[in-house]
Amino acid sequence: MDTAPGMVNWLVQFTNSLTNLTTANGGALSNFGMILLTFIATMILIGKAVRMTSWSAHLGGHHSVSFDEIKVFLFRFLFCLVLEYYWTNNLPGASFGFNRMFSYIASTITQILDQSSLNQLNQLIATAGANTPMPSVFAPLECFAYVLAECTLGLSAAVIFLLNASSFIFYGVAALFGPLFIPLYLTETFRGKFLHFVEVLASFAMIRAVGAAFIYVWAQFLLGFMNQTFQGNYSIANWLANLIPYLTIILAFNLNMVLVPQITQAIFGGGAGVAGKVGEMAERVAFMKI
Repeated sequence: MDTAPGMVNWLVQFTNSLTNLTTANGGALSNFGMILLTFIATMILIGKAVRMTSWSAHLGGHHSVSFDEIKVFLFRFLFCLVLEYYWTNNLPGASFGFNRMFSYIASTITQILDQSSLNQLNQLIATAGANTPMPSVFAPLECFAYVLAECTLGLSAAVIFLLNASSFIFYGVAALFGPLFIPLYLTETFRGKFLHFVEVLASFAMIRAVGAAFIYVWAQFLLGFMNQTFQGNYSIANWLANLIPYLTIILAFNLNMVLVPQITQAIFGGGAGVAGKVGEMAERVAFMKI
């Protein structure tokens, strides 16, 4: 069927376009990030110079700055400079910068977990929906089964798409602010903000990997169930005969997929659970229509 490849290609095209957009505009705040890094480094150096002055003792300050303090400062400053420069520029020997590093790792994990499972699942949903004939308006029970089957199939496709799309969008938005969080690593007070940002960035990227793990496990089960139950015959009579077990399994799958961001947050920390609100809203709207 033509509709099945279209669904898969739409997701791939969307994610590729978003990745390219993030790459092209990932350095929008890089210049301001370098200015902020220079400002913070200058303030720290001024503070160390003040501590070494003779009149700082009257203010309760120290008279000297140890060599270890200078080494730590220089190391952190160099670390921040490297992060700022390679945030959008490709790392040596790699085709990505730091802003896409977690996304690359998640993409590799997804491929290891067999990306074809997502394609097969999307194709199954599209094929079942396209091959279900529309019943006569004079058969209310058949109309109800048709609407229910189509809505649940559409809901499954929407949940899969929204979770994948939202993880890309949230990751792309968060990565834009990287150059502003990197200079915070120099400071004692706000260093935790930078580490939290890295954790959030990693958790957004790993939504794809955890979702791929769920789909990897669920896809074969759903494929086996649908093929053995319907055997390619998606007539209304067949839907009515298998509606209860189908609804039980497909709703369990949707609920599991909606929980992917929360599970990602539990495993990797960060703010991945925010993405789960998208899937929850989609389910609520769909159930209200049903």
